[in-house]
Amino acid sequence: MREPGKLGAGSAIAAYAALLFGMLVIGAPAQQHGIVMGLWVTEALAIALPALFVLSLAGIRPAPYLGFRPLSWKQALIAAGAALANQPVVSFLTWAAHGALPRALVEDFDAKQRMLDSVFRAQAIPMLITVTFAAPLGEEVFFRGYALPALRKSLGPLAAILISAALFALLHMDPVGFVGLMEIGALLAALRWWSGSIWAAILAHAVNNGVAGTAFLLGWEDPDIPPPPLVLVLGATLFIVGIGALWRVLRDAPDLDAEEVPGGPRRSIAMVLALVWAGAVVWGARLLLTIRGAI
Repeated sequence: MREPGKLGAGSAIAAYAALLFGMLVIGAPAQQHGIVMGLWVTEALAIALPALFVLSLAGIRPAPYLGFRPLSWKQALIAAGAALANQPVVSFLTWAAHGALPRALVEDFDAKQRMLDSVFRAQAIPMLITVTFAAPLGEEVFFRGYALPALRKSLGPLAAILISAALFALLHMDPVGFVGLMEIGALLAALRWWSGSIWAAILAHAVNNGVAGTAFLLGWEDPDIPPPPLVLVLGATLFIVGIGALWRVLRDAPDLDAEEVPGGPRRSIAMVLALVWAGAVVWGARLLLTIRGAI
């Protein structure tokens, strides 16, 4: 085990609680008000900001801790390739959950897929840009940049990867997609661990979301049409291969490099971030009341 630092599982869970609250009070009304701008607001203020606040409060330099280190072109190619190869795995896991879970959950999932399909068709380019850039940046800063190493300080490597992946999947509030989202979270965590850089996770996340967004635009996300059998067989096979790859990363790669370098932003910066978050909460609450009053 590594030497204990300022940040651990307790700080990660506390920040995650603030994230969930922000999702409900900031993200949800912002997205109801306007989906594209609402997603950018959600990623910046509800998801990334709690992590930056904790690091500022602890006086830790964000860049070394979050893993903003250069990524070699070979690592970038591997990260992008892993995200592309992972698409059949997600299809397989989501298809399995779709067939196993209660009908009410499945119907909710199908309705959400149809809603997303209509949103992408109505705002194709803005939505594709948003899911490809905003989501990877905001979510990777929190989950693979901040939460993963904080959990690692208190737990073992495998537990840190799986718990951070489960928290990432839970964020999306999608029971049918939960297992597939958790698998994506584990892949992104493994890439962050293997490369030593958060850029590998950001790039893979961007590729994953870009492919998913393009699939909506092409009409390939129709919930009434199951994936082709070949895709399901390939997904199941790659899932098993992926478990072996994760084991090798944890066995062979150096321990996760997230330095608690002192000399970060002063606590006054943390207070500014807290005021920004509080202001966003008040704005979101007022917007939510306005939206409910209009219904």
